[in-house]
Amino acid sequence: MGFFNKIEQVDAAVNRGYARWRKWIWGSLLAVVLSYSGWIVWSAIWGPPSGPVTLIIHSEIDRPILGFSVNGVGGSNASAYGGGGATCCGSISGRNAEIIWVLSRTRAQVNAGYLKEQRRLNVPLPERQWGENYLHVYFLPGDHVRLWWGRGFTHPKVVDLPNVNLTDN
Repeated sequence: MGFFNKIEQVDAAVNRGYARWRKWIWGSLLAVVLSYSGWIVWSAIWGPPSGPVTLIIHSEIDRPILGFSVNGVGGSNASAYGGGGATCCGSISGRNAEIIWVLSRTRAQVNAGYLKEQRRLNVPLPERQWGENYLHVYFLPGDHVRLWWGRGFTHPKVVDLPNVNLTDN
């Protein structure tokens, strides 16, 4: 019977502790739940835009792009001169974007001795507004890359993008 007496003593000690500390226990749990709920409401109403992004590639160069990534989120490949595609979904945030892409070759370029090349570039990430869930990535001649946030698959022409001077390329 000593075993059951010990269990009753432990139960009595737990009940005394709960009677003494229950307001603090439940108050702490309530504070955690209310803090988390408040943060969720704040981020949904006043917080910066976030969430999944669709990457859309626009190629204006003479070589096919075998693949690319923006801040580690992989994008699709594209053919030379105007090819493009879209991939979904990844989260892209921050002030800068690290863009890595692999240049492939056309048959004529293979015959001319071109090799596959990996390129890397850091560019400022444009400010994202609410509802802009499509990141358009423009690959321009001379290893220039431009980024533009959009609300869909429609996008401006290359000459209408800010900070693009095609005569420099």
